This record gives sequence, C-alpha cells and structure tokens, in this order.
Amino acid sequence: MAAMDQAFALIAATQRLVIDLIAAAGASEDYVADGATDMADWLVARYGMARSTAREWVRIAESLGDLPAIADAFGEGRLGWDRMQALTRFATAETDATLAGEAPVVSAATVQMWAREQRKLTRADSSDAHSGRAVRWWWNHRDRSLRLSGRFPEDDGARLVKAVERIAERLPKNPATGLYDSAPVRNADALIEMASRSLGADSDPDRATVVVHAPIEALTDGAAELEAGVLIGSETLRRLACDCRAQMIAHDRAGAAVGIGRVSRTIPPWLARQIRHRDRGCRFPGCGRIRRTHAHHRHHWADGGPTDLDNLITLCPYHHRLVHEYGWTIEGDLDAEVRFIRPDGREFGLDPARLAADWWDNFLAEFHNYEQATGTDPPDTS
Repeated sequence: MAAMDQAFALIAATQRLVIDLIAAAGASEDYVADGATDMADWLVARYGMARSTAREWVRIAESLGDLPAIADAFGEGRLGWDRMQALTRFATAETDATLAGEAPVVSAATVQMWAREQRKLTRADSSDAHSGRAVRWWWNHRDRSLRLSGRFPEDDGARLVKAVERIAERLPKNPATGLYDSAPVRNADALIEMASRSLGADSDPDRATVVVHAPIEALTDGAAELEAGVLIGSETLRRLACDCRAQMIAHDRAGAAVGIGRVSRTIPPWLARQIRHRDRGCRFPGCGRIRRTHAHHRHHWADGGPTDLDNLITLCPYHHRLVHEYGWTIEGDLDAEVRFIRPDGREFGLDPARLAADWWDNFLAEFHNYEQATGTDPPDTS
C-alpha cells in the first residue's frame, strides 16, 4: 500500500510539473514557432490529445497560476486531479489557502457540489445561455450512424421541441408493423423531414447537395460512401439515385477522380467536394478546422501546378499563410500521410519525446530503497 501511495503521489507531482510547463509555454507563446494557433492546438499535434482534453489542461494551467496553495496541495499528492479540477472552476486568490486545507479531507463529489453551489445566475448568464448555443455531430462508423448533441437557450429549445413534436404527430403508422413508432423514433423521423424540406427549398443547389462516392458497379452490387466517410449499401444508393438531391462522384479503379489540369486555377465545386471528402478539414497536425478552409495548390498554379486532386490540400487560413508567407513546406503523398516542414528543415508533428532509460532506472532504484526502508518487498521489475 505504501508503494501505491507513492506511485499516486508521483503521478500528481508529474502532472503538476506538466501543468507548470504548459502555463510557461502558453505565456511565452512558444507554440507559435511550431505553427500552432494556440497552446491547446500544440498539445493536440504533439501528444495526440483529444482537443477537449488539451483545452482543459490549458484552462487548469492558467487557473493554477493564481492558486498557489491548491497547486502545492495537488503537486504533493494531497489533492487528487478530480478535486483540483473542480476547485479551479470557482476558487479565488482569497479562498485559495482555505480550500487547499479543506478539500483534501472530503470526497471529489463534495468538491464538485461546492463548485455547483458557487455558480450564481446573473444577467450575464442569461446572455451566455444564448451565446453558448451549439449543435455538434459525429459519425459512428461501427454502426453506420450519426450522433447528435446540442444545447439551446430555453426559448429556442422550446421552439425546436414544438416543431419536432408537430411533425412527429402527423407521421403515419409504420407500414411494416401497422403501429405507430415510439416517440424517440418519430422525433428522429421528424428531424429528417425538417432537413429534407430545407434542402429541397434551398436556392443554392450545389451547396445543398448530398454527395455519394461510388464506382458505377455499386448500383448493382457493393457499397458506396457518403461525403462524411460513412458506408451505405447498394439498395440505399439506388434509392438516392432515384429521386434525391444527390450527386454521384465516379472513381477510376485506383479510386481517383478526374481533375481539370491546367484549364483553370479556380477549383470547381465538384472537385472541392473531392478535396473535402479526402482531407476532412485542415491537414496541419493538431488543427483539423473545417470552416472557412482553403484549397492550397502544393505546386502553385502560376508555376505550372495543375488544379487536380493530387496537387490540392485543405488548409485553414492561418496555416495557409504559414506555407505562403512564412516558408513552411508540405511533403508526402496528399492521398496518404503528409509532413509539414519548418523553414529550418525540421518536421513538425506527432512525435513526443520518449522517457529516458537512465531516468527510469534511477527512479526504480530510489523506489526500491523506499520500499525497503518502509519494510515492503520491492516488486520484480526484471
């Protein structure tokens, strides 16, 4: 047990050190030299973190700078991550010392309750409820489905619920069962009905088109792929091909679409869809932004580069500028892995440093000494 206590204390001390380093690097904006737009983006690119995790580590790093007592309690192992994380949401410089003394002797659930109780609703909170509105979606490729998550202020949420309920009420019975589907199923059908109506009435048919990528033989046998990378069966494809605002993109046997070569540097909508389908957002490591992106000619059109898929890559405005104005270059196969090279020739990307062997050996030696001093047997690390 003593060894486990020390191992957990080591985790806390290491996390405290990492947080301090994040705070220092963020304050000095060291991430700019690596082409990242902020410290969170740098963590995503360097260590493969989820973006939400990276942003939370940056938030905590910024908060603990004003909370030295809580930071010390955490670094010494007296205050676990969950309690420290909750404290940084409401602790102030004035309450820092008091909370650092009280929190280590209560549960994480209690500290989280303190954080909720400290939340006071103000006029600004009502404004935040509106500015915080959001809808997110992600594809679950295992069960070939789209997942949705959203947040709306009360008045907008009430309108959305009423619209869905009204459409759901008018939906007919399921022809296969002769019965009405459950409420959640009818609500899902109602949302699809709302989306279909909107697409059908859209005055910009090019942007309001569902894109399907498939070889022509998939109409009779095989699978096709939606623009988001989700597979659909041949019968679904045949239905979309019958009567739907959809565009079929044909591929050759190698899976490549035909480009327009040197005819124009302007990228036609159908080719832009191909680029979006392949890249899924800005290709710079750790970025992935999908809005207001640019299609960059790796070999510039003015220098003889074609406007073809194998010469075009998606970049956000920030990283597009890095390539043009700041001397960064792109290497590799655009259809596979690409590498972004700094002006000094060094590659940037997912390559965190490995733990030094001598450091680990020294730590194990000290760890064994501690166990022997406390009367426990050292573990077999051979």
